[in-house]
Amino acid sequence: MNRFLKRRCLGSSLTAVAIAILVLATWVTKQRLGHAAFLTGGTTLACVFLLILIGLRRRVPMLPLLSMSTWVQIHVYTGWFVLAAYCLHVPRLFVSGMFEGGLATLFWGCMGSGFYGLYASRRLPRKLSAVGNNEVRFEQIGWQRHAIAEAADALLQELKATPAAVVLADFYRASLQPFFLGRPSAAYVAIPNGTRRRRLLNRLGDLDRYLEDQTRQTANRYAALVRLRDDLDYQYALQFRMRVWLIVHAALSIGLLTWGCLHALLAIRFSG
Repeated sequence: MNRFLKRRCLGSSLTAVAIAILVLATWVTKQRLGHAAFLTGGTTLACVFLLILIGLRRRVPMLPLLSMSTWVQIHVYTGWFVLAAYCLHVPRLFVSGMFEGGLATLFWGCMGSGFYGLYASRRLPRKLSAVGNNEVRFEQIGWQRHAIAEAADALLQELKATPAAVVLADFYRASLQPFFLGRPSAAYVAIPNGTRRRRLLNRLGDLDRYLEDQTRQTANRYAALVRLRDDLDYQYALQFRMRVWLIVHAALSIGLLTWGCLHALLAIRFSG
């Protein structure tokens, strides 16, 4: 059994034990005619607060407090535990009332974004590694786009005045230059695909019969730049989605904690 599998088994076992203890404590509280809702609700609220603290810790990696991967695992298993605590507190999926319904919507939105983040954190590294060894930091993507556009324009300037060069230059200005100077569309960022890449490369290949040796070499270099730019846009789409997810998940978490605290204060106030 490798280290990763051992850590997953340990985390799952500890989470299952913690859930079993909470279920038992809730049952005992009900048998003694106590306020089980305070136990499950307080546990849920405390876990939400703990999850936010863990998220903040993950964004301050210089502190010598366990490894980042360990904090990620703690965050994930705490999320599973808070889901169980919430289900004990609110056994119904849909809650009536504007206040309680809004709080429930916030909770499920936060949980849904958390599940997406868990899925993306597993899939994103594989997708980025599939691009090759040219992974670029998100902050450098704009500069890389500009560099590719300049390289493409420089190729055009190197062409000699021949009929084949005119054909390639017209195609560059009509199709390639807008591609190199533009930004990926919202549809591409949402669902990145190779349609643009294949279309441009196929059209570039169709020009081959009109080209001679020099312009054919230039066309091949344009094809390489198209692949490079498309790989860059693919990385941009994946990294941009993760950044949007972080903002949405953090906003939902803070909103859930704030609304949950208000809910707890009202519950205490009206409980007598």
